[in-house]
Amino acid sequence: MTRPAGQQNARGINAALLKPFMMASVLAILALVISLGFLAYTAWTSSNRLAPLQAHITHLQQLQEASVGIQEMLLRHIDSGAGPDAADVSQIRNRLEALVANGGHLDPNTPDALREAHTLLDPSGSGDVRAGLLGALKLVRQTLQQENSLQQSIMADTRRSAEMELAVAGGAMLLAPLLAMLILAAVRRRFFGSIGRLSDLLENVGNQSFARVENVPRDDPLRDVYFQYNQMADKLQQAADRSEAHTVGLESQVRAATETLFRQQAELENAARLAAIGEFSASLAHELRNPVSGVSAALHNMEQELEDGETRDRVILIADEMERITRLLNALLEKGRATPEQPCRVDTGELVASVINLYRYQLSPEIELSSTIEARECMLPRDTFRQILINLLRNSADAIGGRPGHISVSMKHSQSSLTLVVEDDGPGFPAEILAHGIRPFGTNTPGGTGLGLPVIQRLVHASGGDIELGSSTSGGARTVVSLPCPAWESSLPAANHEN
Repeated sequence: MTRPAGQQNARGINAALLKPFMMASVLAILALVISLGFLAYTAWTSSNRLAPLQAHITHLQQLQEASVGIQEMLLRHIDSGAGPDAADVSQIRNRLEALVANGGHLDPNTPDALREAHTLLDPSGSGDVRAGLLGALKLVRQTLQQENSLQQSIMADTRRSAEMELAVAGGAMLLAPLLAMLILAAVRRRFFGSIGRLSDLLENVGNQSFARVENVPRDDPLRDVYFQYNQMADKLQQAADRSEAHTVGLESQVRAATETLFRQQAELENAARLAAIGEFSASLAHELRNPVSGVSAALHNMEQELEDGETRDRVILIADEMERITRLLNALLEKGRATPEQPCRVDTGELVASVINLYRYQLSPEIELSSTIEARECMLPRDTFRQILINLLRNSADAIGGRPGHISVSMKHSQSSLTLVVEDDGPGFPAEILAHGIRPFGTNTPGGTGLGLPVIQRLVHASGGDIELGSSTSGGARTVVSLPCPAWESSLPAANHEN
């Protein structure tokens, strides 16, 4: 059964990544086996040296006992003048036979010397007993001396061998780590260098850099991994290109939508200003209509009282002009009556958040805009409320100017209304406005029209609300707008709640 390509690639990558660790493990096991083998060889050679020495020590001990036995028999023979005891002689002869039979000697002439001593102690011989004992003792002592000399020579050789083994072991203890370090350094340079390169490449991927790996050596242990990385980098680069193109498209759409919203907002603001001017004109027309009507009535009376003539004709012309002025004033009054926007269902939190996010594009980076919004669905004139909030934000931004500042927006709901508060840390409202209220064309901002606050006031009053001006805790401006905002459920007809 053929394995999927992904599993085969994963197996290849795992094998490549584990190869350095496998190599290090093999080196460690090899070093351990060599060390154990050296220890086993040392133990074996020591055992081979100690076994003959142990047998030779036993051989020397038996030779010493035989020599002591011959000396004792010789002393008894000299003291008593009698011949040696046959049992003692037999015991010494048996010991000499056992020494020849058991071996353990180092000198190849030892068996012949022991056999000769054995012959000298033969009781059936016709020679002098004393001479036999002395001859046997001399042979045993010579053999013992020769064996001791050979043993000392072997012990010296053993000591030199042990010192050599110690030197070799010490050298191995010093050279083995150094050799292991050199091997590991080579492994690190070969394997871990490739892993370090791969790590740098992956870090570049995290930094949105998808460069391919070119000119990979054929013997590189991570060649398969680099191949997989190149495939991944190509796919990521394609995805990044698509994402960038999509982002550019979205930014273009957002920019176009923002410009459209700003243009519409400017048109609404211009319309509101014109409406404010119209409202002012209507108010002025209302004030002028009464005296003009009085003048017109007086002229009609003069027309009735004067006789026909040039003067009466002039009065009639003046009266006609006054009537035309009255008609113009009535027309201004009719045009000045603005139709308020009808309330609709509005999510106030979403509406305020959208206005704030939109207005951030117009703010200077040095001005911070924060908000604390209590969201609720209620019945509210959406566009009017949006225009009120945008004008308040613009007034605060204009007051702060080009210096760093802060604007805060908060909104709370009561049972059937909402309260919108906009504060800033600018210079605040002029004392005249705080004392006498909002007046058209009154401004302390260079280049201002003086219609910002009147427009806001007209929109608030048209929506059945109220506006209050004051000072913030930082000394800036504080504007409080209260608008009717009944809950959406409570504003539905009773029939809608039946069910």
